Amino acid sequence: MTNLFKTIIFSFILNSIVFSVAAQKRYVPVRITNNIKLDGKLDESEWMLAAPLTDFMQVGPVAGAAPTEGTEVRMLYNDEFLFVGFHCYDSEPGKIVRFFMDRDFSLGNDDGTSVELDTYNDKSSAVIFITNTLNGRFDTEISNNGSDENDDYNNFWDASSTVDSTGYISEYRIPFSSLRFEQKEKVIMGFRLARLVKRKNELTTYPTCDSTINNLWCNVSQAAEIEFSNLKTKKPIYLTPYVIANFEHQNNLNSDGTAYEATNTFLARKYYSNNETLDKIISNIGADLKYGLTKNFTLNVTLNTDFAQAEVDNRIINLTKYEINLPEKRSFFLESQSYLNYQVGNGTQLFNSRTIGLENDVAVPIIAGVRVTGKANNLAIGGLNMQTTDVASENIVAQNFTVARLRKYYGESGSFYGGIITNRISTHEGSVSNQSIGIDAVHHFNDKWMTGFGASTTYDTNVVKTFDNNEFLNVFAFKNANEGFTHGFDFEYAGEKFNPAMGFVAETDYGFVSVNTAKRTIFKSEKALNSWSIGSQVDYRWKINSQLTETKFINL
Repeated sequence: MTNLFKTIIFSFILNSIVFSVAAQKRYVPVRITNNIKLDGKLDESEWMLAAPLTDFMQVGPVAGAAPTEGTEVRMLYNDEFLFVGFHCYDSEPGKIVRFFMDRDFSLGNDDGTSVELDTYNDKSSAVIFITNTLNGRFDTEISNNGSDENDDYNNFWDASSTVDSTGYISEYRIPFSSLRFEQKEKVIMGFRLARLVKRKNELTTYPTCDSTINNLWCNVSQAAEIEFSNLKTKKPIYLTPYVIANFEHQNNLNSDGTAYEATNTFLARKYYSNNETLDKIISNIGADLKYGLTKNFTLNVTLNTDFAQAEVDNRIINLTKYEINLPEKRSFFLESQSYLNYQVGNGTQLFNSRTIGLENDVAVPIIAGVRVTGKANNLAIGGLNMQTTDVASENIVAQNFTVARLRKYYGESGSFYGGIITNRISTHEGSVSNQSIGIDAVHHFNDKWMTGFGASTTYDTNVVKTFDNNEFLNVFAFKNANEGFTHGFDFEYAGEKFNPAMGFVAETDYGFVSVNTAKRTIFKSEKALNSWSIGSQVDYRWKINSQLTETKFINL
C-alpha cells in the first residue's frame, strides 16, 4: 500500500470522525439570571453571548438547497423561560407577507417561523410553536415522528415580532412550566427550527438533514439536541371553575291539540338529586383541575364536566356506506390525547373519546373523571376513568369508562411496542359490558423504512369463547420518502364480532390487502417542472364469512 493511499484512507477516516462528532454536537444555550423583555428586539447584551444557528436548508421548492434568505437564531434560558430569537434577514423587507393576528391562525399564508421541541428526546413526539410578523400564534402537538398532529393543542407561551430594514425579528418566550420533561441535572431535548418566506414559497429548516425523507420540516428523528442544566421549575396547577345560568322558554301543543301552553325553565337539571333546588345548583357548577404531579406526569380532574364552549362538528355529506369518525372538539379530551391513542388499520381505534358523554346523538352528563399522562425512562403512560349518569328519558344507563395505555420507546427513530386495555360497563341497572385488549409495535429501521403490527380483541355478551370471530389484525410495512422509490404493504383482518364499544371501527367482517410502489424524481434546479413520478397500487377487499369480493382496485 503506497503512502499516498494510506494518507487518503487516514484523511477519509479522520474527516468521517470529525463530521460525526460535529453532527452529534449539542447546542448549549446561555443561562441567564434575569428575564428578557419580550419586545421583538434582540438588543439585550445577553443575546450576543449565545452562539448563532445559521445552517438552514430548504424543504422547498428545492429540497436540500441553500436558503435564498439568511436566518440567524440564538437561544437563552433561565429558571422560568426558554427564549428563542430569530433574526430573519430579507433582501426585500417591503415584500414580507403578513395577514393574520389571531390565535391558531391559518398556516402557510404569510411569513413566519417555528420552534419544535422534543421535550423527552424520544425522536417521536414534540410540541411546535409558530408565530408570524403580526404576533399571531399557533401551537400543535405531534406524535409518530410528525405523521400525527393535534392542532387543538394549546399551551401557555408568548411571541413578539418587529419588521425593520434588514427583515424581521421574532422573539419566543416559552415557560418551562408549560413543558413536560424528565427532571435531571442535565436535561436533553431535541429541537428543530423553521422559517417560511411566503412570496417565494420557500420553507427552510434547521438542522440540515437528508432532503429525501418525509415530514422534512418537522421530522422529530432529525432533531438536533439542546442541553439545559439544573432546571428548577415549579409544578403547575390550573383550576378552572364554572357556573352556568340558563333560561328556556317553550310553547308546546296541548294534549287536545287546540292551543299552545308556555313552559319556562330556569337552570336546567341533570337529575343528580331528587331535591329540585339542590339538583339545579349542583347541575350548573363544576370545575376542571390540572396539576403537575412531576415534570413527567400530569393529573387532570374534572367535576360535572361542561362542554358549552366546544366547537360544533363540521357538516359532512357522507355518500359511502361507512360511518365517519368525527374529530374530538372538547378541550378536556384534547390535551395529551396521543398518550391514550391506539389506532391500527384504516382508522380503527380501541379508544375514541367521543364515546364518553355522547350516545345516540344525546349529550350524557359526566359526573366526574380523572386522567394521568406522562413519560419517564422512554415509557409513555396514559390512564383515564370517567363516570356518566343515566338519561332515563332516552333509555341511557349510567356507565363507567376506563382506559390504560402503555408504550415503550426504543432506538433512535421513535420505535415502540405497547398495549392498551379498555373497559366500559353499566354502574346501575343495565347490560352494558365491553372490554378491549390490544398490543401493537412499530419499528423504524431508519427515517424511511418502517414496519409494525396491531392485534386486538373485544369481549361482550355476544362473545362466548376467547377466539370467537372477535379479533382485529393489522400488519404493515412502508418505505416513505419525498424522493426516490417508495413501497407499501398493508393487511387488515376484522372479525364479525369485533366490537370496541369505547373505540371506533367503520366496518367488521372483512379482509383487506394493499400493495403499492412508486418512484418520484425532483428536479434540483429552478425549472417550471418541479418533479415527476410513476407508480402502481393494487387493493383487494373481501367479506370473510361469505368470501365475496367487496372491492378490487388496480391503479397504474
